Amino acid sequence: MSRNRSIRIRDWRLKLAALGLSVFLWALVQTEPRTSSESFQRVPVRVELTDTLWTLAGPPTPTEVELQLSGSSRDIIRLDREGTALSIPITQVGAPDTSVFLDRDWVELGQSTGLTVEFIAPAMIEIVFEPTITRTLPIATRVHGDLRDNLALASSVGVAPMTARVRGSESQISELDSIRLERFDLATVEKSGVFSVAVDTASLLGAYVFPDVVTMGLNVEDDIERILQGFSVQFDAERVGADVTIEPVVVQVRFSGPRSLVNTLDPSLLRVWVSPEDLQGILPGEERRVPLRLEGIPEFVTAVPETSAVTARRAAEGSPGADQALR
Repeated sequence: MSRNRSIRIRDWRLKLAALGLSVFLWALVQTEPRTSSESFQRVPVRVELTDTLWTLAGPPTPTEVELQLSGSSRDIIRLDREGTALSIPITQVGAPDTSVFLDRDWVELGQSTGLTVEFIAPAMIEIVFEPTITRTLPIATRVHGDLRDNLALASSVGVAPMTARVRGSESQISELDSIRLERFDLATVEKSGVFSVAVDTASLLGAYVFPDVVTMGLNVEDDIERILQGFSVQFDAERVGADVTIEPVVVQVRFSGPRSLVNTLDPSLLRVWVSPEDLQGILPGEERRVPLRLEGIPEFVTAVPETSAVTARRAAEGSPGADQALR
């Protein structure tokens, strides 16, 4: 009885061992990577050009290729999620029109190093190059918006350096007359200072610019107003005729701008006048509204007369005219 029992126990142990081995082998098979093959459509083609004497005249032809890859399903899924590309290294250009046979090593596989590139279709692409030129051009600022109500510009916007070197395709660079900066919003200015502004490279695709960031200086002051009176309205009596009169004869002008310029402006340099062209053909007894013009206003200062137009009147025949001479 005891012997039979020990035999049965030994049989169960053998069965359990066999079952455990089967489970282990099954799990081992399941964890082994499965090899599969997958086609990747519309893979972008990139050209990495290091020959500074040439630049790309346009995208390669074609701009996309098809790849056939083989490897573990895990790596293929990872690459499909991360994306891939074909990068063509060009260190020296031999001719403007170049045909390049594609190398499998140029495929970017990322972390999926276990993948194999089976083939690339098409096997060859066309690349067109264009000679490069280098020019030194002035920098053009682009300011927009308005300063805060209590501020006014007191001088021109300055940049340093005033020029930049640009290298790119001959067809593109030869047409440039300046290097534009990114738009700068005056509304962001709180006080005088120096600001870093980048070159607008969006309009210079494929070109190299140095420097690509410059400093721009802004000089701002308190915006003030000043009203001056007693400006005589002038016109050319010799051309128009002494029998023409202007009303009002004297006007006041409101000046606004940076404190230093408004406070030091010289009223004798300001001329308030009516153009002879606006008085041309005025008839005896005719009354006409004509625009008032101002000259001699300092830069960055705004001048506004109390009236934008005056009344011109030619005396009727036989009536005496007023004597308003042009000084």
